[in-house]
Parts: sequence; C-alpha cells; structure tokens
Amino acid sequence: MFGKAVGRALIPCLLWGPVLAQDRLVIVGGTIVDVRDGKLLPDSVLVLEGDRIASISAGERQRPQGATVIDASGKYLIPGLIDSHVHYAEWAAELYLNHGVTTVLDLGNHHEWIKAQKHGVESGFIPGPRIFVSATVLDGPPVSEGYFERPYVHIVKNAEEAAAALRQHIGEEADAIKVYDGLNVEMLRAIVREAQKANLPVIGHFKDVRDVVAAGAQGVEHLEPVSHAVADSQAMQEAMKKVRKGYRPPTEAFIDFGKVPGIIDLMVKNGLYLNPTLRISFMGDRALREKGFPYQDFDLLINDWRLRYVPVSFRLGFLKEYQEIGVWHWSDLSEYEQDLFHQGYTNSLRLVKMFADAGGKLYSGTDSTHMCPGGLSLHQELELLADAGVSPLQVLQSATIHSAELMRMQESLGTLETGKRADVLILDGNPLQDIRNTRKIFRVISRGRVLDGQYHADFENPVPNKMHEETSHLFPSPRIRVASPDVFQEAAPGVVLTVKGTGMIPYSFIRFNGRRLKTEFIDVFQLQAQIPSNLLQPGTHSVTVENPDFAWGTTYAPGATDLSHLGIRDRISNEFLIIVRPKGGAIR
Repeated sequence: MFGKAVGRALIPCLLWGPVLAQDRLVIVGGTIVDVRDGKLLPDSVLVLEGDRIASISAGERQRPQGATVIDASGKYLIPGLIDSHVHYAEWAAELYLNHGVTTVLDLGNHHEWIKAQKHGVESGFIPGPRIFVSATVLDGPPVSEGYFERPYVHIVKNAEEAAAALRQHIGEEADAIKVYDGLNVEMLRAIVREAQKANLPVIGHFKDVRDVVAAGAQGVEHLEPVSHAVADSQAMQEAMKKVRKGYRPPTEAFIDFGKVPGIIDLMVKNGLYLNPTLRISFMGDRALREKGFPYQDFDLLINDWRLRYVPVSFRLGFLKEYQEIGVWHWSDLSEYEQDLFHQGYTNSLRLVKMFADAGGKLYSGTDSTHMCPGGLSLHQELELLADAGVSPLQVLQSATIHSAELMRMQESLGTLETGKRADVLILDGNPLQDIRNTRKIFRVISRGRVLDGQYHADFENPVPNKMHEETSHLFPSPRIRVASPDVFQEAAPGVVLTVKGTGMIPYSFIRFNGRRLKTEFIDVFQLQAQIPSNLLQPGTHSVTVENPDFAWGTTYAPGATDLSHLGIRDRISNEFLIIVRPKGGAIR
C-alpha cells in the first residue's frame, strides 16, 4: 500500500498496541494543501505535539531538538480523511487507518458496543480511527408487513414520541442524530428542534428532499430523496410495465432535469449537505466493473493473507455485490433493465455535478463495512465524484472540511491548522491535480502517531462485538413470518402457497417437507409456489425457505445469526407448519 519503505526504521510507527501520541513530531519540506481554498504552502514545517498541531510555518528547515522528524520533501500534506457513513465492525481498524481514514461517523450500530469502541480508541486501549457515533436511529411506524427490525432502531408513532425518544437517546451520548424515511415532516420537525438544543446534526434517509428543508435537517444520505423530488413519474410508470416482476429500477433513472435547478437552489439556500454514496448505490453497474473496482477489492481482501482475520463471507460478499443489480444477478436482467440501471448512474453523476457547481456542499460516506470494505471504498467514492466532473478541491472537501462542518467538529477536524487534531496524510502526489493521488500514501499520522501502514495477521480487537446482527446486505438469511393458506384439504388441485417474510431473493426456493418446489419471486418479502396435489396428504407438514450458498441478492433479513461480526449466516429459514385435512373436512 505504502510503496516506499525508506526511513521506516527511524520512526516508531506501530499500529498494534496502545495508540498513543508521540511527544513531538515534526514534518518538514512538504507542501500543505489548504482544503478550504486550494492554496498550497510549499516547504512547510508542521509541528505536532501529542494529539494537536502545535505550529505551521514555511522555509524553516532546522530540526527541533528532541523531536522525531519526517522529511516530506516533494510530498503533499492533507488532513486525515473522514468517512461520514459507516457501520463499524470490530475488524475494520486497519482497513480504515491504512487508507488514511482517521475519522469515521458510525450511523447505526449496537449503541453500547460502538460507544465502548469510541472510548477505547480515545484512551489508546483500542487501535482504530477516531469514532463519532449517532444516537439510536429513529423511524416511523412500519408501512409494510415485511418491515425488517433492527436492534439499533427506535420506532415512534408521532411527533411527541419522537421528541421524547430523542431526549432519551441524546442522554445516552451521541455526536449526531440518524433518521429513517418512515418519519413524517411533523416527526422530523420535533426531532430537529430537540437536536438543535444539543447542537447535533440530523442526518439520514428521507422520502423527499423537500421534507428535509421543511423540517430543518441538514445531512441527506443517498440521492434517492433528491431524485424522488424531480422524477418523471409517467416515464417511471411506463418503465415498470416493461421490467420483470420484483425488479425496481433506480429512481435516478427517471430524473427530469428541467426540475433539477429549482430543487438544487432550494437545497443550497437551506444549507443542505449531500452524501451521494455512488460507490454502493451503483456497485453492480458496468461502469464500476470497467473501472476495475472489483479487482481492487480482490487484491486487498483476498490477495493480502494478513487480512485473514476479516470474515471470509464478507470478503467474498463484497466481491459478490459487483455482480448484482438490486436483488438480481446482472446477467439475468434484460439489456433494457441493465440500461435503466446504468441510466440511473449517469443521471446521478450529472445531478451531483449540478449540485456542486451551484455551491452545494458534498460530504463523503460509504456505508462501510456492512456494504463495502472500509478505507478503500472512500477513495473509490472520491474517484466517482471526480468522474462526475466535481473539481478535485470540492471532492477533497467532501472527505475533510465539509464532513467536519456537518458534524459540528470543524474547530478540531477537517483542515491542517494550529490547534487542530494531529491527523495528517502525507501523499506522494498532489490531490488537486488528480484526486486519485489520495491513494498514494507515504505516511498516515493518526492522533499524533505515525502508523506503519501494514496489516497484522494477529490483529484482534480487545472489545469484540458479540451482539447478534439482525440484517444482512450480503448474504440474507430467509425468515418466514406467515404462510397462507395454512390449512389445506387432502389432494386439493392447483394449490398456490404464498410465503411472506424477509430475506427473500429471486433465487430463493420453498421446500415442502424438504421437497423443493418451483418457486416464483414476487418481491423481497414474498414468494409463491404451487404444491402438487399428490404431496397434500393428511397431517402436519413443514414449509421452509432456502437461499442457495452465496446466493445473489442484496436485501434485508432479520435472523438469529451474527453475520456482520461472526461471518456466519442461515441458508434455511425457520419452520412454518401447515395442516392438511382428510377429504371431507371443511376448508378455512
């Protein structure tokens, strides 16, 4: 990753063990990039004392006595990068740090565990990036019987409940407020009012970006709330008539660009920050495969044997995601359906550029490590923003100063200035010439300590997460909630069994007493199959759903396994029992 080993032996730079700041570290000769305006300070002297930047000057090459010195001549210095949307995993520390991500914002995790991680990192007991955490996520009442439950989500029914819940969760310690799109505008307003009292940003998923403006929230996750506000509904309806059952084209494919300037003007005037999450939203698109992203992930997660501590199901799962569009393997979709998805990608790039050109503030987050590998994915996201035509400076700002501003942490993070935190990247290339130069890392300095940039096969988090994770984006575990009808008559002809639950994918199949039935995928919450009349013998019979090993399909699946942290999953659902009555019995 780091390429050059010159001088490594001269610098105490271990990642493993207590990560404590060195007394004084001086970086001389490098060019500091001011991410506020793009100005360059060549031949600089950056002095770090403990976890703070003590001073910045230029042209002074004298080495202070008693200090560790790094010669950065010909190199460029930027602040440590910030990933503003992660779901932190216990094994992710080295992935983030070795890619220069020195700060993360966790937007959904087991709250007590992620707080323990945060405190452990701050004390030096646990190695890892600086961690900020959201409060327990708030969402509105489920609108579908297939709603999936998450342990870190609090369901509220009205504005009063929303405000009361937020007051409770703020007291549990939080750096941000995360919301889901089940909340209506009145609930959002109540949440924003309480959050403002605590000076906390409200970030999350929304149905429509106009709701964000109406409520006074700031951080918009994903492009869907924007594309929903400017979509051509008639074109969308026409497309849905042409695609297969269960396939949902991205809303971004139907953007009416005549409506976009007005919506962007509304967003910019109201100070909204936008996180496009292009990397995970269009992971299965041909453009990302052509860019070689799967090979980059493979080289990192599979070829480096030192990362064997990362669960193998996740390493394979990340690569699997590149072969999918929604819940379908891309090769199973028609050319029209694939083109719709790609149109969503190209429209998204255009939308992001229009937002940035209008003065909108982008911030970068990746949904790692539940959806993609930490660290590397942020660099991929930055590259996609540059592909959209966003200037390198604006792209760099999205992972530094803009993210810090959104989190209300701009006084301590996001730029290289005296008094701020000692998180520094030393690069071999100028990121303002090519944003991909953020990958050319010579040194990572996290919390005042120089890291060695290596992966350690014996890495072990001293506070592992032993909680069960009830959702999986990578390998869903099927779960039956109801099967109907649940009573049949012996040898009844043409019986269609409907199974409802979660974790359903196009490649799921229903088993009746262990016998596989020809199964039709309706949507991610529903399957159907016809039961041959000869199988309907009197008695009590078992119905299960099975997902093939390493099945395709990205969906949500409540279950009893801790896939996220233990790397395991259930291929076979819970058992649902139905009754077959002898002939002559009444049918319910």
